[in-house]
Amino acid sequence: MTTQSHVRQRLRPSKNAKGRSKTEESQTLERLLGPTPLLHGEDGAGYRAFYQTFRNQVGPHDLIDEIYIRDVVDQTWEIHRLRKIRIGTMRKGQVQAVRQYTDHNASPSMNSKQCEAVRNKLASSLESALACLEALGVPLWDINARAFKNESEMLFDIDQNIIRLEVRRNYIFREIERRKAGLAKKITQIVSSIEDNEGSKTISLSASPAKEG
Repeated sequence: MTTQSHVRQRLRPSKNAKGRSKTEESQTLERLLGPTPLLHGEDGAGYRAFYQTFRNQVGPHDLIDEIYIRDVVDQTWEIHRLRKIRIGTMRKGQVQAVRQYTDHNASPSMNSKQCEAVRNKLASSLESALACLEALGVPLWDINARAFKNESEMLFDIDQNIIRLEVRRNYIFREIERRKAGLAKKITQIVSSIEDNEGSKTISLSASPAKEG
């Protein structure tokens, strides 16, 4: 048996008698690791594709690797969800900012006709209302500054949660790298052990006296 065959045999994961399909393996992992973080209406196929791609790239060797992989995927998914929520929150703040501009008392630089025009645009879409305000000389940075101020508390909470998830995800990245380095060391030790054993056998065979006829 060659050195490579020895290594594969030592590292090959155990299988049941019948073997398992990828679907059965995925179902087993989900039972062990718990339900996915998907909410109603979220892209389940996109989540599964991302999970499988990341899992294939890492190449799990045991259940601990599987737990780390699932944690990274779930946290990344939640980070993307929070970023989408952040965009939605800023848009909500922009709507409030536009309405603040259409209040003639709050924005004396605009006359009632101009305020009415912006309100009509807002009824159509936020984008058209923003374009109308820009055409009237209102800078977009000022609109966004008001939007941020309107939703600053919510935006702060979202940012804090994103930071928390990113810190935990980065820690797991380091743990995965540490475990992969440990596996590489283990493989090196196995190869060295096998090569030493095979070398000893070779020396022993070559040193054996020839049998007399």
